[in-house]
Amino acid sequence: MSEAVRARNKQLAEQQIPMDGMGEGLVKRRQSSVAEDYPNIALLLLLYTLQGIPMGFSAAVPLILKERGASFSDIALFGVSSLPFSAKLFWAPIVDSVYLESVGRRKTWLIPAQFTIGLTMIYVAYNMEDWLGESDQHKVQIVPLSLVFLFLYLLCATQDIAVDGWALTILKRENVGWASTCNTIGQTLGYFESFVLIIAVVETGHVSFFTFTVVHGLLFIVVTCAVWLFKQEAPVRADEEVEDMKTVFIQMAQVTQLSSVQRLIIILLTWKFSAALADNVTMLKLQELGMPKEHAATLALLLTPVQIVIPMLVTKYTGGSSPLNLAIHSYMPRSILAALSSFVLVYFAPVEKYQEINAGKATAYDIWPYYLLLLLLSLAYSVFAANMFVSQMAFFAQVSDPAIGGTYMTLLNTIANLGSLFSKQVVTYGVDVCSFRECMVDGKSTGSCNIPSGSKDDAICTAGGGTCDLVVDGYYVMLFVCAIFGVLWWFFFESRLLDIQKEPTVSWRVQGGRYSILPLVGIFGIVGFMILPTIKRSLFP
Repeated sequence: MSEAVRARNKQLAEQQIPMDGMGEGLVKRRQSSVAEDYPNIALLLLLYTLQGIPMGFSAAVPLILKERGASFSDIALFGVSSLPFSAKLFWAPIVDSVYLESVGRRKTWLIPAQFTIGLTMIYVAYNMEDWLGESDQHKVQIVPLSLVFLFLYLLCATQDIAVDGWALTILKRENVGWASTCNTIGQTLGYFESFVLIIAVVETGHVSFFTFTVVHGLLFIVVTCAVWLFKQEAPVRADEEVEDMKTVFIQMAQVTQLSSVQRLIIILLTWKFSAALADNVTMLKLQELGMPKEHAATLALLLTPVQIVIPMLVTKYTGGSSPLNLAIHSYMPRSILAALSSFVLVYFAPVEKYQEINAGKATAYDIWPYYLLLLLLSLAYSVFAANMFVSQMAFFAQVSDPAIGGTYMTLLNTIANLGSLFSKQVVTYGVDVCSFRECMVDGKSTGSCNIPSGSKDDAICTAGGGTCDLVVDGYYVMLFVCAIFGVLWWFFFESRLLDIQKEPTVSWRVQGGRYSILPLVGIFGIVGFMILPTIKRSLFP
């Protein structure tokens, strides 16, 4: 570790405010000249908003795919496209340490990443309709669609690394707390702007996919050029120079050797599974039953203010020495709400009314009690989900070693993201794997039909005068699995979660010495497991 970095770490450690006495210090800091940083805060908000646009675009795609007959396995394959945000740890050291001084440490990566995002979205504009199977000559092309969005997420993750790092230096030290606010609000605004526009405007025919995508691609290019030409990045100070890439990877390996971190990794990889069905499949299932995509977009729009405000309101409960208490108290309510909403909303879905709505014979007002229930359950669920997220982030900030804070935080966030993505892939694939269909002719079974629908078995069954009927719905199987897993997880891990929170500070600190790369290899293995379906479908369509 260089002397400059040692001096900086010491300075940061000396400036830290004890958690119990934080209030007065924070008030004094917030009374400083925040107004001087307003232009930089606005820039960060804009950059994070841009980052959310491709994410909202990709969130709308599964709804469109489902409407066009894609299976849950296809949607799970497309879900792999978000993997770069769960794996950015592996190239973050490169983004931090390799740059052109003449351009700027962060702009070296920010400018080409955003410019390429703009060009990629324009390329998508010319191919999106074919990939989505909108023309009669084409079916849904899930592999090229997944690969191009994987590339978009790779660029967005790289932009995120650069913007996160720039936020720490572009703002005054006393205003750095605004960075997370810009991140939360900006990503949410960009996400829902593109998601709602696609579902409510593009899919209703008011604007074409081509126009939507080209306009947003040009927006990326224009903003990037403006930042490149008009925003100067301050030179890198000697005390802000990072370690070489080898040292950073050694530090990551040493962190994963800590017993407390290894136990936390197990928790982070598993604690989202109980809610994975509600998070990723329930809305798709409702759409399969007939819910119009526009209604899903309206629900997302109504939940947006809640998802912005709730994290701000609950932050005060994550101070002190026990930030995980909020997550511990929220786990079971979230799991119960996930199981309850996943069952009630699907089992009692007004399928006949959906058919009438899609035929123009009814409106959403005709089933307002159902939609009111949907909104209330979603609001309650969002509160507990936000509680767990804020609690998790507060705990990460508390235990991360200031000497290697960036690496430490990125590692923990990567594991948390992998846990979410892994749970998503398992339940989404599981719905198809656990579903069974039979060919019924005159009320008798003549054999099984493959999942998904539209396979060769369907044609054979139909030619014989039969129909392929769903005998076992894998959605309810996965609902049962997630619910049981949530209960077992709570009984097994609740006390362990409390114990981890009580670990002394020294148990989270790297002491140097020998290290092993096996934990990092394990993380690489999880990433490889999740991209394997994409590779298989690409090589053997």
